[in-house]
Amino acid sequence: MGKTKTLFITDLDGTLLNSNEKITPVTAKIINNLIDKGLIFTYATARSYLTALKVIGDINFKYPAVHKNGVCVQNPKTGDYFEKRIFDKDIISELINKIQDNKFFPMVYAFIDGAERVSWIQGKENDEMRSFLETRRNDKRRRPVNDYGKFYDGEIHNIIFFGKSSAELQKILNILNLSEYFAYHIAEDTYKDEYGNKTYWLEIIRFDATKDFGVKKVKELVGADKIVCFGDNTNDIPMFNFCDEKYAPANAIDEIKNIATGIIDSNDNDGVAKWLEKHARDYI
Repeated sequence: MGKTKTLFITDLDGTLLNSNEKITPVTAKIINNLIDKGLIFTYATARSYLTALKVIGDINFKYPAVHKNGVCVQNPKTGDYFEKRIFDKDIISELINKIQDNKFFPMVYAFIDGAERVSWIQGKENDEMRSFLETRRNDKRRRPVNDYGKFYDGEIHNIIFFGKSSAELQKILNILNLSEYFAYHIAEDTYKDEYGNKTYWLEIIRFDATKDFGVKKVKELVGADKIVCFGDNTNDIPMFNFCDEKYAPANAIDEIKNIATGIIDSNDNDGVAKWLEKHARDYI
């Protein structure tokens, strides 16, 4: 009887990446060595393909990856899509109408004329959104607009609100009163702004565009029998609930630790790589 074909999949920010948004040389060396020996290893992240590409270059990822928390499953080298989950136009239009009626100012992500774009109403940014945009000055996806009408353009797949607290975002969520067609989560950003302030974000996606659905698709594509995953934040909970084994770095939130198979070393101490070096050889 052959070995169980196991897929190893990790979150990026707060898990594989350290607190400086970097893959350390230690992590890169360990994981590349294991991949060369046959480890089936990839990632599932809230980042888009383009923003993930900026931080994963030191690792030779070659298996399908999950981007935008499950909206897209893509080739990590080329960006080619295996799957993408967009909103039904009529349903999302109703939600955008409600956003406009309540004068909320989110970011709206969509595929427009074949390119991914992010739209927001210029001049209406709160401090948290402004800080987020500052870190993405040269992002080609940026599309500042002057009115809500532009939010309807293209194939919409994510809506994100920024705030100073989870309570502030929960108030928005209560007013929107989302149907079961939508999935959402409120999370604290892994990184603080230049002044040390925390940022919280509310992400709204399709009900079947969470990490568990993305990971399930990757499992099918690689023909795996078992999945071992790593994650640290609320958006990793669906993935944890789906996978056979799940490990949380020491820096993870309690909600993740409470459902983890085990706790590993922190993201600043190469936790994922060290665990793989010790245990993954049995699966190669």
